[in-house]
Amino acid sequence: MPDNGKILIVEDEFIVANDLRHILKKAGYTVCGIAVSVEQAYELIDEKKPDWVLLDIMLKGQLTGIDLGKELMQKKIPFLYISANTNASILEAAKVTRPYGFLIKPFREKDLFVMLDIASYRYNIEKERVPDEDVPAQPGMTGDSPAAREFMEQIRIVSPTETSVLLTGESGTGKELAARTIHRLSSRSNKPFVVVNCAAITLSLIETELFGHEKGAFTGASQKRHGKFEQADGGTIFLDEIGELPPDAQVKLLRVLQEKEIERVGGDESIKVDVRIIAATNRTLEREVAEGRFRLDLYYRFSVFPIVLPPLRKRQEDIPPLVYHFLEKYAQKNGLPAPSVSEDAMQQLAQYSWPGNIRELEHLMERYVLLYAGSEIDHIDLPLSATLTEESIAVPGKTKTMDEMERTHIMNALQAADGKVSGPGGAAEMLGIPAPTLYSKIKRLGIKQAYK
Repeated sequence: MPDNGKILIVEDEFIVANDLRHILKKAGYTVCGIAVSVEQAYELIDEKKPDWVLLDIMLKGQLTGIDLGKELMQKKIPFLYISANTNASILEAAKVTRPYGFLIKPFREKDLFVMLDIASYRYNIEKERVPDEDVPAQPGMTGDSPAAREFMEQIRIVSPTETSVLLTGESGTGKELAARTIHRLSSRSNKPFVVVNCAAITLSLIETELFGHEKGAFTGASQKRHGKFEQADGGTIFLDEIGELPPDAQVKLLRVLQEKEIERVGGDESIKVDVRIIAATNRTLEREVAEGRFRLDLYYRFSVFPIVLPPLRKRQEDIPPLVYHFLEKYAQKNGLPAPSVSEDAMQQLAQYSWPGNIRELEHLMERYVLLYAGSEIDHIDLPLSATLTEESIAVPGKTKTMDEMERTHIMNALQAADGKVSGPGGAAEMLGIPAPTLYSKIKRLGIKQAYK
């Protein structure tokens, strides 16, 4: 953060706000005021013209920090959230305002300064971006909706840098496609792109998969093995489902990020690796950190540049181009004519909630190319329970938690797949995740519906 940057603290707990002021001033920062409510913050923003805002979520008065965050985003005033709130729906709403960081109470002085440094780094990257430069089209990432334009702009900004990236969003929103696009637009594009699904690897094998092992490291290790990080040397590694990593693997991953080196299982030699890391998760990592399941220092390393990929139901205007893209793709692949889609059928697709997001749409279009005999698709067979209705759309005060939404999406996918989890046409394929991951989610979310 610039030495002359003025910071406004918006925090209604006097002790916390005063401690923050002293910590920042001692470190050489300028604190231009403290506000206890959004209304007071508006006055100080107009009067003091702060360069940065440190913002709590729950404040005095009717308005929350998220309300202020929306205004700051519109005014292009960078800010960071400082909050103890771990409610999943509130955290997701906070992310939509695109803060430059999220500090979880209680925190250490070191944590605060790490987040300020990360925020400054992100801000400078965005300031230095070249205007009016489009992201080259990537198959499966077609879209002109505001939501699509926003995340593609973020991809364009971060791709040329060496920054670690965190992709968040529901299953099937295209996180791997986004990671491949970032790699393709980077200076590492002619080097390896290695994909690792952290949820699909058993706990006993995660470390050897990521970091490799020496001959004789354990029973059955008959020869030395290079792990995924060595395989990705010079290129990019995509760690999908990063929230599923166990604590021991998190510690070793942190070392890779900090020291740029690994140790194979059973070895004592440090091996330098030059790898850019892109991680992805459909979990709310802020909540995982607050509840002790994900390391705070690792979260900071990954949150340098977070990109939120919106669910398909929030970018409905992108459905027609995606539909025709997938119809053409699978028609060419199978040497078949691509059918057109009637207005009524396209309306059906627009009204569906897409629990499996883009991946579900892709698989549905593939099936229609292979199985539909006509030249125009005039009707789409979709589960009625997953159609958007007034009751299923979130309203103020009734927002579902992420776990509740994920549970509903999985149950809808199971119903659409007639209870089948794995294999062709199964719910796992529909949702775009490995079957072991889906079984794990079914167990964690307490889904009792019969499946096979």
